[in-house]
Amino acid sequence: MHKKTYICTIIVDELIFVNFRNKKFMIEYKDERQRQLATKPVGRLLIQFATPSIIAMSASSIYHLCDSIFIGRGAGPLAIAGLAITFPLMNISAAFGAMLGVGSAAQTSVKMGEGNQQRALMIFGNMLRLDITIGLIITVLGLLFLDPILRLFGASDATLPYAHDYMQIILAGNIITHTFLGMNDQLRATGNPRKAMAAQLIAVVVNIILDALFIFGFGWGMRGAALATVLGQVCAWIFEFRFFVCAWIFEFRFFLDKTNFVHFARIGLKVRADIIREILAIGLSPFCVNLCNCLIVIIINRSLISYGGADGDMYVGVYGIVNRVAMLIVMMVMGFGQGLQPIVGFNIGARLYGRVRGVMKFALACATTVMTVGYLLVFLFPGQMASLFTTDADMVAKCIPALRIIMCVFPLVGPQMMTMSFFQSSQRAGIAILLSTSRQLLFLLPMLLVLPRIMGVYGVWWSFPISDAISFMLAAIFLVRELRRLDKKIVQTPSCPPA
Repeated sequence: MHKKTYICTIIVDELIFVNFRNKKFMIEYKDERQRQLATKPVGRLLIQFATPSIIAMSASSIYHLCDSIFIGRGAGPLAIAGLAITFPLMNISAAFGAMLGVGSAAQTSVKMGEGNQQRALMIFGNMLRLDITIGLIITVLGLLFLDPILRLFGASDATLPYAHDYMQIILAGNIITHTFLGMNDQLRATGNPRKAMAAQLIAVVVNIILDALFIFGFGWGMRGAALATVLGQVCAWIFEFRFFVCAWIFEFRFFLDKTNFVHFARIGLKVRADIIREILAIGLSPFCVNLCNCLIVIIINRSLISYGGADGDMYVGVYGIVNRVAMLIVMMVMGFGQGLQPIVGFNIGARLYGRVRGVMKFALACATTVMTVGYLLVFLFPGQMASLFTTDADMVAKCIPALRIIMCVFPLVGPQMMTMSFFQSSQRAGIAILLSTSRQLLFLLPMLLVLPRIMGVYGVWWSFPISDAISFMLAAIFLVRELRRLDKKIVQTPSCPPA
């Protein structure tokens, strides 16, 4: 950045802060969370908002690790392969949940920055309606056609019983999952990351305890693991739901408290087509990510079965282990993305563009650091990590090169993820969708179709780092252009932005 631009930026940011203190020109925010989003240094603000999300996401990922470890050690290597078969169907369900949760949360944050409470209440109410409706549809269709769907996703005669037992119970609790995640996104969007963290930690702790009890104590295998997942989310859902209906029973009250910016209100019960369109437009990016993940996992499973020969099912289990390890690191970076969302959304709504640019640069540095440290640990200790999931020496040996190859460009994945979160939060739906789908459809898919024909199973592993490197370059182009655009807005925006 030029020295002159940098000096102007400092002057503008300082004038905005001074004017906020004098309450002469800016929106006068009555809520303390709104004042923090508008004035607190962005570095400290991101740490404040991201830390609970990182803890919650890491805990959730640790649960999935424990789930796979318990399944692998309690039900055997084929059970891990059966669990991996369920990933596409779970991604489909997650795609709809993310579309509604992220889409509504981004809208709520911007309306909070604009001070438009009525619109935020409508967004909140319509989000809940959509979550319940879509969750019910997925449950019914999934249970009716479960076995054909699992066969399509690559289930063999050996792995189908494990996948069927697991998904049958997961689908039965799908409505709970959707509403739980939707309310969690709203808590974060309105500046309550600690409450969102508490709800997720409840789910994780209950899951792990019940996993051990049901699998090792009662010998229920895959059904026990699935039941533990659903019951954990039920407990967390009750924790969150108390803010809506049962607040009078508990000490804490949130969504029924009308002094909060977003709360349960009659105005939110009315179906609004324009609001639904806005939610779906912003949420289309994470929806596409999860839907593409579904397609990619199907192709991966089929490729591993096809090119893995007699060990095809074993290689599917290997990918299941690699996926769990990778997600532990990715979830931490997603925590930064969740912390970034309300800050970017609010300050764009408030036209504080200097703060938007500053928090984005800080988030990029944090994400790169986390991904780099994560990859170094995987590179140095791949065998030890794989041994956590299974005692099968052959599966452990197959996991070691897969872990090192698939994650070798992880330091570049962090900035790419933050860039996508940034465009989602700033309501740039088109770019967010392009970035989210290009990595999967334009880069990874062709690699998966070509490289395994040349390199066999190793072609599947090498498809990941190649596509990640290309995706990083594309994201960098869009991000640099956007940061330059923000620099111009900072200079052009008056020191006293309009309400």
